[in-house]
Amino acid sequence: MLRKCKGNACCCVMLNSKANILTIFPHRKSIALNYLLFVVYLVPLCWLLLRVPFVKRSGIDGRVLTGLFLFKIAAGIAIGWISLNIYGTGNDYWDVNKEGWIEYQLLISDPGEYFTNIFTSAYPHEYSGMFGSGDSFWNDLKGNIVIKLVSVFNIFSRGDYYINSLFFNFLIFFGHIALYRVFIKIYPGRLIRVIIGCFLLPSMIYFSSGIHKDGLVFLMLAILIYCIFFSLKYRFTIKRLAFIITTLGMLFLLRNFIVFALVPAVFAWVLSVKAKWRPFKSFAVVYVLTGIILFTSGATGFFNPLQIITQKQADYLNLPVSATQIELSTLSPHIKSFVNNVPEAINHAIMRPYVTELPVNSILPLSIELAFYQLLFLLFLFFRQKNTDPANNSFLWFTVFFSFTGLLLIGYISPNLGSLVRYRSLYLPFLITPLICQINWKKIKKIFKLKNNII
Repeated sequence: MLRKCKGNACCCVMLNSKANILTIFPHRKSIALNYLLFVVYLVPLCWLLLRVPFVKRSGIDGRVLTGLFLFKIAAGIAIGWISLNIYGTGNDYWDVNKEGWIEYQLLISDPGEYFTNIFTSAYPHEYSGMFGSGDSFWNDLKGNIVIKLVSVFNIFSRGDYYINSLFFNFLIFFGHIALYRVFIKIYPGRLIRVIIGCFLLPSMIYFSSGIHKDGLVFLMLAILIYCIFFSLKYRFTIKRLAFIITTLGMLFLLRNFIVFALVPAVFAWVLSVKAKWRPFKSFAVVYVLTGIILFTSGATGFFNPLQIITQKQADYLNLPVSATQIELSTLSPHIKSFVNNVPEAINHAIMRPYVTELPVNSILPLSIELAFYQLLFLLFLFFRQKNTDPANNSFLWFTVFFSFTGLLLIGYISPNLGSLVRYRSLYLPFLITPLICQINWKKIKKIFKLKNNII
C-alpha cells in the first residue's frame, strides 16, 4: 500500500514494531554485506558515469567528475545519517525508503497490485483536488512516484537506505551535468566558477541528495531548461520536445507551483529569442499579461490561481507548529492581499533565516550560507563584469524572473524556516552561478592588494 499524505506530514502505513524495524533496517544482521554491496555498486557506477556520452560532452576532466560525483554521494549519506540520528526514524527520507521496501515486497507477492495501485485513489472524492495539499490522490502521488522508484532500487539494494541513495543520486547527478552544460556555454572559460554554482552550493547539494522529491524536481527542472536552451540555440528536435513535455509533466505532478513560476518565464524567454525582441520588452509584455490573467481569472469561476495559493498557505498553516515556525500574514484571494504581502514574502524567501535567528542550532550553517550569498550580491552590484555575449541575456533574464517568482510563492505560503531553506535551495544555481561568473574577481583582488600595500 502506498503512502497517504496529509499536508506535508506523511502518515505512513504502520506495521507492528518488529516489522517497522525491519523495513527501516532490512537484513540488519547483514549490515557488513550492505557495506560491501555499496562499494561493489559504487565502483561500476563511477566507471559508467565517465562513459555516458551526455556526461563526456560536458568537457569536465574525468578525475574532477569522479570527485564531484563522490561528493554528491557523500551528501546523500550525510542527509540520510543526520535525518536518522538527529530526527529519528519518523522523517520523510527514511519513511520513503521504508515505503519503498513495502512496495518491493508487494512487487514480489502481487505484481498486478504493484503496477496498478499508483493509479488508484482511496478517497471518496476520487481524483479531485489536484491543487490540494492534503487528502487527495494528487498530493499522495508526489511521494508515491519516489516510493515506486525506490522500490525498483530495492531489487538490487536489499532495502538498504544508503545503497538506494547511491542509485538515486546517480540519476540526480545528471541534473547537475545538464545545468553545467548550459552555464558553461554562457560563461566559457570560467570552469571553476560554473562548477561551484552547478555542483557545490551547500544547501542545494544537501537537499537534492536526500531520497525525496526535491532531487527529482531538481533533475526534471535541469533537464527541461537544458532542452529548451539548446533547442533555442540550435533547433527543436522530436527528442528534445519529448523531454520538454515529459519533464514539464513530471514537475507538475511533483511540485505544481514550480510550473506556475516556470511557464511565463519560459514563454518570455522563447519569445525574446524567436521574435528577436529585447529581453526587457519580452518579459515586460509577458508578465503584464500574466498579471492581468492572474488577477482576473477568478471572475471566470473556472480557474482561480489566487485561491489555489491562498488555500495552499492555509494548508501549511494548519500543520502542527514546527520548531522553526515563523509568523505569516494570512492571504485572501484578492489583489490587495497579495500586493500587501509582497514585502513579507520577499523578506522570508530571500533574507531569512537571519544569522541572529537560531530557533534550532541546525539552522546556523544555512544562515551563514545565505549571508554569504547576500555578500556575493553586493559584490556583483559594485564589481559587475558584463556578459560577453548579449545573445545569452534572454536566458539570464529567464533565470531571474523564474527564480524570483518561485521564491515569492515560497514566501507567500511557507510558515517555517525549514521548508523555506529546502524549497529555496532548488533556485540557488540559477541565481548564484551568474553572480559568481559575472563578479570581476581580478578587480577585487587588485583593490585588496592596493590596500595591503598602503597599510
